[in-house]
Amino acid sequence: MSKINLNNEDLLTLQKCLNDGLEPPRDLAKKLFPTLHASWDFKTLKDSRIPTIEYQGKRTEAAILNEATTFGGGSPLQLERCFDGGKIDKRATQLLLIKESGADYPASWRNLIVQGDNLQFLKTCYINQDPIIKDKVKGQVKLVYIDPPFATKSDFSAADGEDSYADQLDRAEFVEQIRERLVFLREIMADDASIYMHLDERMAHYIRVVMDEIFGRENFQNGIVWQRTHAHNMPTKTFTRCTDTILFYPKNPGFVFHKQYGDYGPAQMKRYKHDKNGRLYKAENLTFSTANASRQFEWRGSKPPANRSWGYSRENLERLWSEGRILTKKDGSPRLDGLKIYLEETKGKPVSVIWDDIPRIGNTSQERTDYPTQKPEALLDRIIHASSDPGDLVMDVFAGSGTTAAVAEKLGRRWIVCDFGKHAIYTMQKRMCLIIESQKLGLKDKKKKLKYSEPAKPFCIASVGAFDFCKIMNLRKNRDAYISFVMGIFGLTERDDRLTKKYKISNVCALKDGNPVEIYPIWDDEFLKNVRVDMDYLQGIIEQSGGKLKGDYYIIAPETCVRVRETELKNANGDKVIFKILTFPYKVLEDVARNFSIEEQPNSVANINKLISSVGFYFNEEVEISVKKTSNGFKITKFSTSILDKEKKRYIGLDGLAMILIDSDYCEEKGFTVDTVIYQKDIKDGEVEASDLGPKSAIIAIDRYGNESEITKI
Repeated sequence: MSKINLNNEDLLTLQKCLNDGLEPPRDLAKKLFPTLHASWDFKTLKDSRIPTIEYQGKRTEAAILNEATTFGGGSPLQLERCFDGGKIDKRATQLLLIKESGADYPASWRNLIVQGDNLQFLKTCYINQDPIIKDKVKGQVKLVYIDPPFATKSDFSAADGEDSYADQLDRAEFVEQIRERLVFLREIMADDASIYMHLDERMAHYIRVVMDEIFGRENFQNGIVWQRTHAHNMPTKTFTRCTDTILFYPKNPGFVFHKQYGDYGPAQMKRYKHDKNGRLYKAENLTFSTANASRQFEWRGSKPPANRSWGYSRENLERLWSEGRILTKKDGSPRLDGLKIYLEETKGKPVSVIWDDIPRIGNTSQERTDYPTQKPEALLDRIIHASSDPGDLVMDVFAGSGTTAAVAEKLGRRWIVCDFGKHAIYTMQKRMCLIIESQKLGLKDKKKKLKYSEPAKPFCIASVGAFDFCKIMNLRKNRDAYISFVMGIFGLTERDDRLTKKYKISNVCALKDGNPVEIYPIWDDEFLKNVRVDMDYLQGIIEQSGGKLKGDYYIIAPETCVRVRETELKNANGDKVIFKILTFPYKVLEDVARNFSIEEQPNSVANINKLISSVGFYFNEEVEISVKKTSNGFKITKFSTSILDKEKKRYIGLDGLAMILIDSDYCEEKGFTVDTVIYQKDIKDGEVEASDLGPKSAIIAIDRYGNESEITKI
């Protein structure tokens, strides 16, 4: 890390900026972040005549990246469950994934479904310290497809075309939130990677300007128009909206691209005829429009005109003749325009920027998951084929129903997908577990029901920003894994084990605001069970340092091991030592409370496409639910969650409930596979209407903060 040199005036300016909640001036920012500060600003862009979009709250790219590296905007990943061959892998634990010890667990790539705020996850990828993904993601993502929220309630059968929950954001705020994510995506993409941004007409023009800034206007390749449905007779005073825009940008000029071909249209098919065996063919010319004396010979009674030449050597003409590939005149001599080209030998019509051959998902489609924003597999099939190769890593951080993951899996690509909603996570989990039963890609005849017939490769579900305290404590079996995880929680990005020697204090392995941080050693049973952070412990730290420790000193420890709060002592020279205790689990930690916000899970289908930007983290709370089966479904007899509303009060009744997930045929070996989602707004007086419930039916209740109940049998 570069050394920074600040004078007294700089320090006073910085203090004022922090007190006022403002960014530091450009000159000071360059001193604070010399390696990360942007090499250009708006003035430079204007002078270069590059169009930009400016708005309230827009930050420099350097400020966005600094937020992750300096202030710890990311969060560590916590493993929730793993699957192998579509079934729960009970061997897999977070510790084994980190250690990857061959005898205990096979070391290999595992595809990943991440539940949480995608901005937090992208920051974690950028920081590149989380042991689960360290050196496996940053700089290795070959293809990004994202479909950020832009839907309106009318898409979900709501009235009046009212804006969705996400679109109620101020437009400038929405653009900046998308821009933040694009900056981090660019940083973790490989040099030859590409990104496809899926938008509708309301936001496409804004986001294109943003992408010109981030990826370079010269790298813009296409604005693909996807005609998702045919025009219908809608009662509006405008032309019918039936298209989306997909912006295609590579990161650099040397990007991967494979030209795609589609089916011929009716006009082109008129050129084809059936031969005696029923094969479709068309006739192409055997001559070229060049006068080459060596290719103007007579062959089997035919000769090219004076201004043309045979397109093939005499030997190749004889080969084509013997293969029956040349049509003849009535006298038996070869036709100059008689080369037979069979339909199955052609690649097809090159795909243009108008994609009108991929309809949206039909109500009876085999691939339908009943997730509102689901995109067809054929759409992702084309994109992934065009801009990646087998084995490449594909990423989608607005994953929804998981179409990107499903298609990447079928095409032999590795994949990482992320979504905030528990509905999305369980939809993707089920889709990947049952992918063996899904339809094969690329079927020309849609009536055919050919199965993919291969189980999913190993994949994991992980969370970011929401942690289970018990799982953290289990990590203590591995000192390095535990230290990395708790450092991530508190936004500490620079681990340095040499600090122990510098400060002469055990377990100091990081700095926070330039001050030493000790990770309380709960991997030692003696410390976990008997030793406590009390006045004697703090005095012992001063003595261990030789009496020279001064200033702030941080200790990260479970709250059960702490008996004091912030404490001020003096060293042997009379200098102050201020001990700052960072304990967990706290719902909101003292140091992050001012900036902490937690987003709610959608409680209706209308706001399922919500754009999330959480800050900080929280620990999972217990959710309890009891139900009683009824003739129409089941009735909720008990529901409780300990989460608090914005006024710090407990939710009453079902107010704290977001949704109930139903698995009509739950099997522990396969894991929970959601069949139906019932949102809180659709529940009346605790009565839930649900069909097809059987003796093995089970539910999971999700509260507004995403906490889950145990799997509960109906």
